[in-house]
Amino acid sequence: MGLLYAAADLAPATGWILSVAHVHHGWRGRDADRDQLFVAGHARRLGLPFFSRRQNAREESRRLGLSPEAGARRVRYEALLAMADEAGARRIATAHQRDDRIESHLLARRRKGGLASLAGPRESRADGVVRPLLDVTRGHIREFLAARSLSFRRDASNGDLRLDRNRLRREISRLDGREVEAIARRVERLARLRDRVDGEFEERIRPAILVGRNVVITSAALLQRSPAELRRRAVLECAARFSVAGRAPLTGRERERIVGLLADGTDFRFEAGRLIRFRRRGERLEVRRAPDASGRKKGNNRRDGSVILGDRRESLV
Repeated sequence: MGLLYAAADLAPATGWILSVAHVHHGWRGRDADRDQLFVAGHARRLGLPFFSRRQNAREESRRLGLSPEAGARRVRYEALLAMADEAGARRIATAHQRDDRIESHLLARRRKGGLASLAGPRESRADGVVRPLLDVTRGHIREFLAARSLSFRRDASNGDLRLDRNRLRREISRLDGREVEAIARRVERLARLRDRVDGEFEERIRPAILVGRNVVITSAALLQRSPAELRRRAVLECAARFSVAGRAPLTGRERERIVGLLADGTDFRFEAGRLIRFRRRGERLEVRRAPDASGRKKGNNRRDGSVILGDRRESLV
C-alpha cells in the first residue's frame, strides 16, 4: 500500500502511467479473497486499472518439487509478467524493502550462497522488475501509512514458522538495532560489488559465451584468468539454460568445485547433480545436459550425486 500511494503521488510529476496488479496464490481461502477485494478497492479509489490472476501455487510446487515459497515466487512473477504485458507496462514495481533485503542475505549465508544471493534482491532486473524501496525500512513504511490513515492487510502465512524466512524474521526481530544496521551496511557493500561484477561480466565474459541448441560453449582459458567472482557468475550463466524451472542449476558446493577446477587449468568432466555436465578440453569449456538426465522430472540436485569423470581425474566428490 505504501508503494501504491507513493507512486500515485509521484505520477503527475514523473509522467508514470500506473496500473495495479494482484496475484492470488490459491492459499488462505477467504482471507486471500478479501486481500484481492481490498487491493481492487484501493485501485478503484485512485482511479487506476486493476489486473488480477488466480494461481495454484501449491500445485506448481508439487509439480516441480519446489518448496512452497519457491513455488509461490515462480507463479507470482509469471503472473505479474503476463499482467504487465496485458497492461502495456514496461516496469513491474514490487514493494520489497530493506528488511526483506536483510532476510534474503541471512538466508543466503545459511545456504552458502554466492555473491548474487548474498547481495539480496536486485533494484532492477532484466525482465523489467524494479524494487524502489530497498533502502526503506518496514518501520518507515508503516509511518507513511499511519500519517495518511491508510490501512493494510496482514498475510497470516507470515506467522507460519515452518517456512525458513518466517523463522529467520523472528530471529532478526530479537537483534539489537546496531546489529541490524551493520548487516544492512554489509548487504549494501555486497550489492555494489555485485553491480561491479555484473558490469565486468557483461563486458568481458558474456561476449565469449556461445549458446547452441544443446550446448553452451565458452573460453576456459578466459575464465581461468578471471577473478573467482566472474568465474562463479559464468558457471551459473552457462548452467542456467539446462536447469529445471524454479531451481538453481547448481548447489553451492558444486559451483565452488567447478570454479576451483577451472582455476587449476587442467582438463576435467564434472556432472553437477548428475544432470548438468561441465567439460573442459584445453581452452574450451562445454556445458550440456547429462545424457541420462532427460527422464528426470523432480529437479536438480536431489542428492549429493556430483561426480568428476574421466580425463585427468577419477573420483567421487
